Amino acid sequence: MRNKQIKRDIKMRESDQKNILVVMMVVTVAAAARGEDGFVTWGDNYYKTWGHSALVINETSELQLTLDHISGSGFESYKIYGSGSFKMRIKAPQTNSTKVTTSFYLRSKSSRNDELCFQIFGNGPAYLLTTNIFLYGEGEKDQRFRLWFDPTKDYHFYRFLWNPYQVVFYVDDTPIRVYRKNPDIYYPSVQTMFMHGSVENGTMVDPKEMSYTAKFQVSKIYGCATEFMSIEKCFGLEFWQGRIQRILFAPEFWWNRKENWVLSSQEKKLYMNARKVYLDYDYCSDRKRYPKVPQECRSYG
Repeated sequence: MRNKQIKRDIKMRESDQKNILVVMMVVTVAAAARGEDGFVTWGDNYYKTWGHSALVINETSELQLTLDHISGSGFESYKIYGSGSFKMRIKAPQTNSTKVTTSFYLRSKSSRNDELCFQIFGNGPAYLLTTNIFLYGEGEKDQRFRLWFDPTKDYHFYRFLWNPYQVVFYVDDTPIRVYRKNPDIYYPSVQTMFMHGSVENGTMVDPKEMSYTAKFQVSKIYGCATEFMSIEKCFGLEFWQGRIQRILFAPEFWWNRKENWVLSSQEKKLYMNARKVYLDYDYCSDRKRYPKVPQECRSYG
């Protein structure tokens, strides 16, 4: 009798284990579909590029960069990417100086670089966010926004979506800038880029002032890691004799899927409202600086 009970208990445990395994598999597949795959650590993925040594808090959760009267500081990813959705949680330092700048950006390494950039600067309560794009070495394509929150009080998400059809700048879940693929205008689809972060000052900080600390948090990287000259697999491009023949879409690159080729209807509403209410400066509308509208301005959504 006891042996039969033991056998029944073993079968039940095996059944429970199978059920748990099935549930874990379903959760894993669902998470992968949403792009929620894996945590990263700062030390394994980033290194200091200049200035003061970065202070890592709790290994995976927070990196602190310091700016004082001697120097600022910055970091860079070990890996280089060819497409993706790159998100960073940032808490900017409180400052009375309009020159203190906290930056998060993607940048290629070439003589004519591509770059996507967020820069938080200003003094409270007038903190501003500048977005910039460098296209094949040409920059000064800045659009500036008045933030609808204090970026020094809490962490907020700053994200780049970069795929074969559009580049989108997000603040939390609000798209504020869109640059769409146009066959007649240069699009960042040739050069791979590294992730960067920094805190710096346009002028030296007054030695009497306290040092400033910019805080960065990142847990996951949703990007196609590749080699310096191998962006094709990340954009799903098929080449023949140096020309793009067709666009392929690897299913694991969720950011390249069709639903990410354009903003959703809800995102469009948020985007239009953000630009109507919070846009402070747009180089495309600056006739003093650009008497002729820059050619790429028609590619903005």
